[in-house]
Amino acid sequence: MSHSQKSKSIVMPVGLLIGILSGVFIPEIVIPANESIPYFIALMLLTTYSKLDFKEIKVSRMPVFMIIFQYAAAILSYLALYYWNPLFAQQAFICLICPVATSAPVIALMLGANIAVLVSFTLVSYVAIAILAPFLLPIVGGTQGVPFLATSWMIARQIIPLILLPLIFAYLFKKYLPKADSFLQKHHGISFYLWSITLVLVIGKATTFVLAQPLDMIPVEIGLAAISLVACVFQFVAGHAIGARFGNKVVGTQGLGQKNTAIAMWLAFEYLNPLVSVGLAAYSVWQNIINSTQIYLKSKTS
Repeated sequence: MSHSQKSKSIVMPVGLLIGILSGVFIPEIVIPANESIPYFIALMLLTTYSKLDFKEIKVSRMPVFMIIFQYAAAILSYLALYYWNPLFAQQAFICLICPVATSAPVIALMLGANIAVLVSFTLVSYVAIAILAPFLLPIVGGTQGVPFLATSWMIARQIIPLILLPLIFAYLFKKYLPKADSFLQKHHGISFYLWSITLVLVIGKATTFVLAQPLDMIPVEIGLAAISLVACVFQFVAGHAIGARFGNKVVGTQGLGQKNTAIAMWLAFEYLNPLVSVGLAAYSVWQNIINSTQIYLKSKTS
């Protein structure tokens, strides 16, 4: 293993530890610093998309199958848990229905995947949540009158700057500014270190959020975190199985397993029991631990 690969294998566990410690000891710094995450993600995606063959972007059977599986699993899990514990049912539902994280293509590329299918799934995922969430949330949350346009617009605001703009710029560079495109491809490894910074900030904020909950809610919080852990592992495993069927395991695991918990938290606070945000904070920890482990193992075998 090269010196660079050894460095990468160390960064991940150190980043997780620093994130947890920063959330415990310097929350006043970590929380405001999270405002910079969208800019890191946009830059990560720009460098990642420089490796993309735009001719391969299309809505194939795999993204469609994944989105159908995702929503079916979310609805079935809610129905299965509702009569046992409605709060846990909401937790499972939001963890499963949550759209794919905008940084998923970055991780997929680090793991050696062809990201064209994942980019397609990302676009389908956000269109689906924008259309279906206003119909499903009133049923799951027990509320009425969820504003369709407001919910859809909020999700669209996530798509445009974080997904479409880097995609458009990468395409323009590739077509009209080949030197800029060549520069991005040559330095696409910077996305790893940008993601490492993002990891520290996300874990720090999640830690801060969990610690801020009342002590008498600890048993409930543990239950919510456990539900989110099961949902996280289930989606990574299911994604791996679906990916294997279509010959793209990494895309399957990242597409279903890695979630945009920021959108999910907003939906939870607006339309569900706000307590499910505790499980979503835990989910961000679980998925980053899994991804960190995958990158660590990949760096050791490369």
